[in-house]
Amino acid sequence: MRKAMGLLVLVSMVVVMAGCSGEDPDIRRGNLFYKNKQWKEAAEAYQRAVDRDPKNLDSIRQNLKNALYYYGGQLEMGDSLDGAVKYYEQGFALDPAELGICHKLANYFLEQKNYAKAANYFSRLVELDGEAPDTDQKWLVMGEDYYALGNCLYQTGKYPEAIEAFKNSVKVSPKGRFAATSKTAIEASQQKLKKK
Repeated sequence: MRKAMGLLVLVSMVVVMAGCSGEDPDIRRGNLFYKNKQWKEAAEAYQRAVDRDPKNLDSIRQNLKNALYYYGGQLEMGDSLDGAVKYYEQGFALDPAELGICHKLANYFLEQKNYAKAANYFSRLVELDGEAPDTDQKWLVMGEDYYALGNCLYQTGKYPEAIEAFKNSVKVSPKGRFAATSKTAIEASQQKLKKK
């Protein structure tokens, strides 16, 4: 009886100690990889934890987003921008207020001439940059964002929306580097609209 009781106590202690942290083993692994800047491994471990229990995302969202972003950056620095985009998109899905990732994605899709996707990201970029403190730099950047958005909309044949974006570019940054180009683009968009 004593042996059985001792074994029961020992088993109970092991169970309690194992469950003390209450932390998913893949979250622990992810945290170790994250600490050692092994971004891909961290992201994979975190993702396994989320796949196992979606509630885990609440506690690791920031680390998972960062791991995806940093691993994407490593791929980009290794001249694998196409591979990096997949990780940037996953990170942005976790945090659509992430300005840096949004900027990278907007410009990537613009360079790829995927104007519809680029327009989505530039539209979000305008919103995010609009939340910045009121400085001259903010308005210059927003003027550039609106111009890029207008260009993407123009390329996809959305001329009324393009005109609006170009007008906003001139409005927020009348002396910006795209002000004159935006005015010309407004006229070109209006001509295209008349021909429709």
